[in-house]
Amino acid sequence: MIKITADSTCDLSPEIIEQLDISLMPLHVLINEEDFRDGIDITPKDIFRYVSEEGKTCKTAAVNVFDENLFKELSPHYDAVIHISLGSGFPLAIKCPNCIGTI
Repeated sequence: MIKITADSTCDLSPEIIEQLDISLMPLHVLINEEDFRDGIDITPKDIFRYVSEEGKTCKTAAVNVFDENLFKELSPHYDAVIHISLGSGFPLAIKCPNCIGTI
């Protein structure tokens, strides 16, 4: 059996995520010194509000080592884990899944 995971920038509908049992890994959104997990601690609506109404600048950060645990938890239960990331032009977004070795 194959497991599909994706980072939170994939913009898949909740219906597709549920239908295909896709596990999402949130990218981090940094606003000033605060770290939010995309789709968990902050929504796109929140981000637009921070930028347009409060004039704050937002940055993104790659998945960190703590978030790698998702892959470690899933890999023993599946023949393969396929991760869909933001893009190959963002090496840090794909680094963590590739460093596990069982994916």
